[in-house]
Amino acid sequence: METNDRYNQILAFLEQEIVPRYDAFDAGHRRDHVHYVMQESQNLAQYYPTVRRDMLLVAAAYHDLGMEVGRKVHHIESARIVREDKRLTQWFTPQEIETIAQAAEDHRASSDHDPRSIYGRIVAEADRQIDGDTIIRRTIQFSFKHYPGLSKEENYQRLLEHMAEKYDEGGYLKLWIPESSNAKRLQEFRKLLHQPEALRRKFDEIYDKLTQQENMTTILKPGIPVALCSDHAGFATKQAVIEYLKENNIEYKDFGTYSEESCDYPDFAHPCAIAVESGECYPGIAVCGSGEGINITLNKHQGIRSALCWIPEVASLARQHNDANVLAMPGRFVTNEEAIEMVKTFLSTPFEGGRHQRRIDKIRVKG
Repeated sequence: METNDRYNQILAFLEQEIVPRYDAFDAGHRRDHVHYVMQESQNLAQYYPTVRRDMLLVAAAYHDLGMEVGRKVHHIESARIVREDKRLTQWFTPQEIETIAQAAEDHRASSDHDPRSIYGRIVAEADRQIDGDTIIRRTIQFSFKHYPGLSKEENYQRLLEHMAEKYDEGGYLKLWIPESSNAKRLQEFRKLLHQPEALRRKFDEIYDKLTQQENMTTILKPGIPVALCSDHAGFATKQAVIEYLKENNIEYKDFGTYSEESCDYPDFAHPCAIAVESGECYPGIAVCGSGEGINITLNKHQGIRSALCWIPEVASLARQHNDANVLAMPGRFVTNEEAIEMVKTFLSTPFEGGRHQRRIDKIRVKG
């Protein structure tokens, strides 16, 4: 098998069988996170020509799977999952699988030992994602989930303690790849940590935004994620929507596509529609170039009422009058800001019922 064919076969396996398992994790460890670590690992591999990129890709893809068992032991469980996954033997020798398992285990920032190989150092470096807003938001989201009784001030004190323990000088966070931009970003973040007023303003801004979202009138259902899908032309818009959902602590499940490589919108619209129909997700948000193709596909499903919208007023009417359960948007004809405004409107507008319910009842084809 040619090297590129082998790599692409492994990548397809990971996207189909491994990456979707991240959808069940907390906001900081979902599909977008594992995709980032996979991509960043490949970027860093360019500085180490002897590194096997396929082995590195697998280690990055499996690195947080242990979250299925528990956060405290997830790195150990991730390594166990690698060792026990017999599907990997079609591509790798037992020794190579052990190297992959060790790399997955060694990624954790609070690990009691240094990574045992260059594979572990690269995955650990790629896992850092040092961005001030992201770090603060994820810390607050973690507190919301695991310490729901904390007041705002208690949340802030917990943030300060966590920042000092992990990110400040003397913290347990270690960087391993000198060519990475993480060192510069960490220094910039540490400057913020030593500016109490600026740090407090940043905390207040993010905390207030998250709590405002939690208290808003919404059609979201507790514990039920929003379903997302797009084709290549809608990918950038979908990514902007994902950032909005993450910033506002809204659960989501992304059915693809995962890049701007040309693809066929029905491949992603059908799984998205099935998830909304079954109640696994609610509501749905879909994007393609014109919005038309993905909208038509979604509406082939009896339980779907997908509305193609291009301004917030149309999104509002789609909810008020049509009880639309999927928002479809034309990615090539709306800005990211316009798309976000439609998402906000769609998620916060209730169905009016009454005469509109009578009309909706007549939509379904009988027989």
